[in-house]
Amino acid sequence: MVDKKLVHRRTILRGAAGLAAAGLVGTKPGSALAQSAQGVTDDEILIGALGQLNGPFAFIGVPGRDNMQIAIDKLNAAGGINGRKLKLLFEQASTPAESVAAAKKLVEDNKVFVLVIATGSTGAAAAADYVRAAKIPTYNTVGATPIIRNPFARNVFHGTIPPASITGQALIDIGFQAVPKARKVGVLAGTYAFPQSHLAEVKPRLEKRGGLEVVVEQFDAAATDYTAQLVSFARHQVELVIILGSFKEAGFAIKQAPEKGLTDAIFVVDGSAVNNAIIPIIGPDNIKKVRGYFNAPYFPTQDDPPMAGYRHLLIEKYNGTLPQGRPNIYDLIGYGSAYVLAEVLKKAGRNLSWDAVIGAWETIVNAKPSDLGGYDIIFPETVTPTDHQGNKKVASAQIINGSWRVVGLAS
Repeated sequence: MVDKKLVHRRTILRGAAGLAAAGLVGTKPGSALAQSAQGVTDDEILIGALGQLNGPFAFIGVPGRDNMQIAIDKLNAAGGINGRKLKLLFEQASTPAESVAAAKKLVEDNKVFVLVIATGSTGAAAAADYVRAAKIPTYNTVGATPIIRNPFARNVFHGTIPPASITGQALIDIGFQAVPKARKVGVLAGTYAFPQSHLAEVKPRLEKRGGLEVVVEQFDAAATDYTAQLVSFARHQVELVIILGSFKEAGFAIKQAPEKGLTDAIFVVDGSAVNNAIIPIIGPDNIKKVRGYFNAPYFPTQDDPPMAGYRHLLIEKYNGTLPQGRPNIYDLIGYGSAYVLAEVLKKAGRNLSWDAVIGAWETIVNAKPSDLGGYDIIFPETVTPTDHQGNKKVASAQIINGSWRVVGLAS
């Protein structure tokens, strides 16, 4: 069997070699190559994006692609950006190797002007070295992994999803708001990139609180049986369980918990599990035991005017019938991120270059969809030359009347 890490490493090296041959690796800002406006014509700007369009994590990539296109269609109908229409190319990428290959194809073969990584943490971590080397303006919209953020790269920007340090602390804050006197805490984490980035933040932060017994159990992606992990939590009599995984993974674990002796614990799930699709999985008896964080100011089923207007657009996209579990957070991020990117392109002006876009991006303040006629369903984004994390806010959410609802900011 071929070592997947070796394949991934070889893929990155081939990509770097191709960039070196093209003269792109190590290009300094201000040089002729850095100023080259590939993907830009007199009437069009080519945007490349990659994400999961099939497999267990298609709930990330498919909404991202669909909603970027919705926003782009609306922007183009309104005249485009500085006289140019936007065109989206979206590549399937599920595995680390596919993510690197997709980024390389979009940058070197399709010659897109900007790149959007909409794959979540696994793809963002895999593509990180490549996009740093390519120096193309890159928008990491959903990856929480620190690997895409460190080391800092002037061409890489981060949107709605904050780093795991922020969301990890939010999980802890929400948990102790629900169980203030908890002394035994369980952490159930997936073994893949997104949960692991959270685990690396949550575990030491819990241990630093003092007076806590912290029990960590892990599971493989798409697991459906959590007997061993839940029995361990029950044996330790944990009062609070933080679950780091998708809505299906968290849902099955919460459903099985009472059967394994974990009857009184409160569960806090991460943003990828705050999805109404988890509700029928966990069952009505467990609803009051569940809390979570959300990366937007409204949950998609709320009736607030911005969300109601946006949902109408999505219903039109799907001819009146929304797919199960939609819209989800990745719908909101895809839509909102496209508008923020358009605002950056507008600010960069008509004479586009990578340097111009990066310079414009580093000075956006409270950029949001309504700046260009969209609905404000994401937190506004602000970027500085030394801090490329656009959003640092996290909302607290609970299941109320059969649906998740944002109930305030997580402290």
